[in-house]
Amino acid sequence: MTHAHSHAHGHSHSHSHDGHRECSTPPPPPGTVDLEQMHLKAEAERKRKEEIARATSDQGEGLPPVVEVTAQNLEAEVVVRSEQVPVIVLVGAAGAADSLRLRTELEAMAREAELNWILAWVDADSQPQVARAFGVQALPTVVAVAMGSPIGMFAGEKTRDWLDQWVAQVMEATNGRLKGLPAGTRMAGAGAGEGAQPEAPTDFFGNPVPTSDPRLEQAEELLAEGNFDAALSLYDAMLKSEPANSGLKRAHANVAFFARAAKIDRTADPISLADAAPGDVAAALDAADVTMLVDDPAKALDRLLRLLPTVFGKDRESIKERLLEYLLLFDAADPVALDARRRMASALF
Repeated sequence: MTHAHSHAHGHSHSHSHDGHRECSTPPPPPGTVDLEQMHLKAEAERKRKEEIARATSDQGEGLPPVVEVTAQNLEAEVVVRSEQVPVIVLVGAAGAADSLRLRTELEAMAREAELNWILAWVDADSQPQVARAFGVQALPTVVAVAMGSPIGMFAGEKTRDWLDQWVAQVMEATNGRLKGLPAGTRMAGAGAGEGAQPEAPTDFFGNPVPTSDPRLEQAEELLAEGNFDAALSLYDAMLKSEPANSGLKRAHANVAFFARAAKIDRTADPISLADAAPGDVAAALDAADVTMLVDDPAKALDRLLRLLPTVFGKDRESIKERLLEYLLLFDAADPVALDARRRMASALF
């Protein structure tokens, strides 16, 4: 058996005529600068900066006033962004009613602020390492970040007046100390100025709703207040008036989803409960909602699609209705939705 033999310095050995081994290329003396390693590090740092610059620019499409933060974009969306404008970080649980209400309030404020500050949402359930990075002890928690460092924090729900005052204090503390966004940066979704066509009505989630029903505005106000049930009642009424309105159907599905999610008992993990009782339809529906909230729609659909062929009567109807509601939230050509429709048809017929 032969053994490969390598040397740390990469030099080769040869034998001299007198039989002694000698190095054909002597090793570099201690402390010598490794130019190749320096080049690789500099290139990696240059690429990292380019990626961050790209992530923090508006990409020509406008800068969103609300971003979702993960471990992958934490540096760009919070650390680097906070050198330009304050970043208000909300760390919460996607399925918890208090987190949903506070997120709704802060999102409305962020849009009104028009990029004077940015709201960053962190789902503590799917991004526990990011939540730990902010030293969160309770949910929901809000942290103001400027120049990459926390400058203020509070926990729990607050009134709109209280939030307005707190954000005003953050803005006062950072006034004149940050670089500001690059000239010409505009907010995503903002109008193009004079001469622009009036925007079509949209629901609370930014989806177009082709309707002139005055109740739409009232429903949006209720959603901004976190009153999902009252908003859902208005969407029910609007949908009865315009049953063929696909935009209203999609908005209704969104509101119904959040209204349900706000009521899910989070003292125990709904996903673990459903896994432990695979035939429990109510548990499966709750688990699917929570899975949708943490942005894993394919997994949420799969849970219900696997259960659908095994149940009958009211249970089957409940799962079918929930699947149809979920599918309203997808683009018709989305591969996930296309696959779900195929599997659903196969199970039902």
